[in-house]
Amino acid sequence: MAPRTVQQAFGLKDPELNALAVLAGLEGYRGEGGRDVAAVASNVLSRRLAGNWGGLDIRNIAKSPGQYEAVFPYSMEQLADPAFGARVLGGQQEFEKVRNIVNNLQSVGEQFKKSRGAQSFRGVAAYGAKKPTDYVPVPGKSNFYFDPLSKSVYEKGEKLFTTQGVIPTASASTQQPQTTQTTEQATPRYNIKDLMKASLFQNLLNQINQPSPTQGLIQRFMSGAPLGMFK
Repeated sequence: MAPRTVQQAFGLKDPELNALAVLAGLEGYRGEGGRDVAAVASNVLSRRLAGNWGGLDIRNIAKSPGQYEAVFPYSMEQLADPAFGARVLGGQQEFEKVRNIVNNLQSVGEQFKKSRGAQSFRGVAAYGAKKPTDYVPVPGKSNFYFDPLSKSVYEKGEKLFTTQGVIPTASASTQQPQTTQTTEQATPRYNIKDLMKASLFQNLLNQINQPSPTQGLIQRFMSGAPLGMFK
């Protein structure tokens, strides 16, 4: 029984999850438990829910013109490559750490709720433009987030994040039985009434097909058999 992940909840392909990790790792502040990294991931998924920031594929959203400055120099193919991600994030271990953060449904969902599905953010250098209603995961160190989703779209995303449940592992108790035809299923079933009707009908047929005594004697005489043989 494994916790539900961002990849499962949003139906992301592996290359998309890799791209999300690279983008969030480069744009977010990685300290303080990775809250800002999770907030960047939430921002990308909010744009995916809105549908007007490059479509549904995370790679297209990441490379939407003029949006995420940290990935301007890189192609969609590079963002999807885990080896490239390890290189730009400072090693395989760091890449895996960031990838785990952005794939944690609870962590990213928490930032989604706190930011109300923010579709935009700015860095520390732009703190002068920050409003009291803007959300800051790590004050003084992280990005600040604004431009929340509409109510209906936010509620749709909230369901994806909060309906976590678990993904059950395949087992005899959870697998659906296959439909097979057993001998019992293949054999017709009859009740007593049906059997009695069939028996009476068969007796009637036997009486119709049974020759009369006279017809029997004639047939025996014509065949040359001694009449004394027959009772």
